[in-house]
Amino acid sequence: MKIKKAIIACAGFGTRFLPITKTIQKEMLPVLERPLIDYVVEDCVKAGIEEIIFVISEHNYQILHFYRENKRLHEYLEKNKKLDLYGAISKLHNKATFHFVKQKDSDPYGTAMPVILAKDYVKDEEAFLVLMGDDFIYQAGEKSEIAMMIEAFENSFAKGLITCVEKPTELLNKYGVVKSRTEGNFQFMEEIVEKPELGKAPSNLANISKYIVGQEIWPILEKQTVDPKSGELYITDTIQALARMKNVLVYTPQGEYFDGGYPLGWLAANLRIAKDRPEIWSQIKDFVNKN
Repeated sequence: MKIKKAIIACAGFGTRFLPITKTIQKEMLPVLERPLIDYVVEDCVKAGIEEIIFVISEHNYQILHFYRENKRLHEYLEKNKKLDLYGAISKLHNKATFHFVKQKDSDPYGTAMPVILAKDYVKDEEAFLVLMGDDFIYQAGEKSEIAMMIEAFENSFAKGLITCVEKPTELLNKYGVVKSRTEGNFQFMEEIVEKPELGKAPSNLANISKYIVGQEIWPILEKQTVDPKSGELYITDTIQALARMKNVLVYTPQGEYFDGGYPLGWLAANLRIAKDRPEIWSQIKDFVNKN
């Protein structure tokens, strides 16, 4: 099996980052000089993903513009003898084959909707990735966490994968928490409990919404109804239904997980990546020491 396609969901409002996300998409907020979503894309590319399907809001085209060639900027830099600056963006548009799918206001909301909207691009794939655009797993150097996810998935012969990180007991009520069983060297999902009461979580494995799924999900999605409380379609409900029928691997990443969708997580991502940039990190340390 060769997994070569990824769906990246990036059509949300970014309410945890208001007011800045009133005009700037949260996935486009900078982690150093690159937008947050580019760390997700880069990990996909390192893993050999050939096609990436972005599901974007019908009102926001910032991601589309970022991953398309900008000839006007090239002409401007050339005219002003600054063409050396173009090197940093010259290959953005051909890192992979990019597709852009609009999520309309009239579409149902929720984390399963991007998968439904992108179906035409993945309907013939044995398996594909489903990722969010505002968080990523950081691996320094050339390592790819997504490549390791895919390898674990293939070795397990599972029909799905859910990525989880260990969280302290006192924080588990903020997450979907996975109950699993162990078979040989693998953990498989039994169920996911959304935001369990303190002391009632089935484990300390918190879902971080990075999945591998295949053709088994389409019959599930066709029958799936919206959550009665929120009115949304959740991918976690899809994964839960899949786990009742087939093995769904629980994958725990080796790298560091950063949720850039809220201010503290975004700041932590910037500081951690800056730490691997000596010319920046020394100045940050000097600033902190002085202040």
